[in-house]
Amino acid sequence: MMAAHYNASFTLMAATQADLTLAGRVARSLRKQSCAVELREQALGRDSLGCDALVSHTSAERLGRLFDELGLQTAGQGRGMVLIHPEPEAAHYALALRRGLGDVIAWPGELDSWCRQHSQRHGSEAAGNSALLGQSIAMRQLRQRVQRIAVYDSTVLLSGETGTGKECVANAIHAASPRRGQPMISINCAALPDLLVESELFGYERGAFTGAHSSQAGKFAAAEGGTLFLDEIGDMPLCAQAKILRVIENQEYFRLGSTRAQHSNVRLIAATHQPLDELCRQGRFRLDLYYRLNVAPIELPSLRERAEDIGLLAEQFLRESCQRIGRPLKLGAEASQALLDYHWPGNVRELRNAIELAAINCERQQIGLSDLPPQLMRWASSRPQAQDELSQLSSLLIDTQWNKSEVARTLNWSRMKLYRKLKFYGLDTPKR
Repeated sequence: MMAAHYNASFTLMAATQADLTLAGRVARSLRKQSCAVELREQALGRDSLGCDALVSHTSAERLGRLFDELGLQTAGQGRGMVLIHPEPEAAHYALALRRGLGDVIAWPGELDSWCRQHSQRHGSEAAGNSALLGQSIAMRQLRQRVQRIAVYDSTVLLSGETGTGKECVANAIHAASPRRGQPMISINCAALPDLLVESELFGYERGAFTGAHSSQAGKFAAAEGGTLFLDEIGDMPLCAQAKILRVIENQEYFRLGSTRAQHSNVRLIAATHQPLDELCRQGRFRLDLYYRLNVAPIELPSLRERAEDIGLLAEQFLRESCQRIGRPLKLGAEASQALLDYHWPGNVRELRNAIELAAINCERQQIGLSDLPPQLMRWASSRPQAQDELSQLSSLLIDTQWNKSEVARTLNWSRMKLYRKLKFYGLDTPKR
């Protein structure tokens, strides 16, 4: 029977050092089903936050002692962490019930069923969170930070280049937070005219301005109890910034035309591709608001900085495109290499769009170079041949005295791409 493919993402943790071998086997089984898996070595207090499964072949009595010793308590975290055990007994199910675990999964018989249920439960979230897909160091660190920050109620500031998936990360934080059962409301500050920002955020009373024939609640009211995502907050006018600061400091706001304060119980996540500290120096952004927003900052890596994830992302986007168009496709060698070598100024969003267009253009079963978007074809046709590339790379290494950071910047490559090229051409750092 052909193995199922779920394209889900899992974080596993070995309960003890003795459970690492079993946890590794579980991880390999999930990866065979096209799942992205992060394996943590041992349960240490808050490191359990954000884990999908605790893997162990230990007795229920010893597991209970381990929970007490390490301060593990999953109840109330809302993550539904399960226990994966090769021979669970009644005592394991009782332990899971007492400790707030989501379930006990018998390994290996029930793993496929659990994987399917997990994939269905989080499928829409995973599909929209391609920004969190990847096995690079940068992405593993990002997922860990998202899970760590999610359980707190702190204000979050997301920064990074356009197309890196800031809204996807905001959705992931909300989905992993205690507020996940409440609304998640998004507003693009750059898309609203200055005169409408306040009414959109705070709402208005009847007669507050011409055309206000009835009262209207704003985005803060719509997100009450949940999360409000302010995208491109660097474009918010200064007058609205002052009122956002008041909400953060006093947990209250006023609708336009009202003298009665509205209480606010909303978690704020803001995002920007602009350097807010520079905007503050220019007087275009309030410094006090910047400090209030920058409590829990997350910097999203560009696709160039995690080039090793390009292949995984491309395959995921291609599977999604194949489902939409109703026919199977695969990436040809030339197209795959072009995707790996391209510098992706539009990051993950540009890659997704490129794969979607290639699937539409492809008239065969294999996507070729000619099916890619025009900018990729132009770039592929103009890039230097291997010998020219080797000569250019060798000259730059000599000119910069093997300053790899400078060489990578000059060639617009990520450090990982530079190291791959050095290995490919057999170029070794000269001994001092």
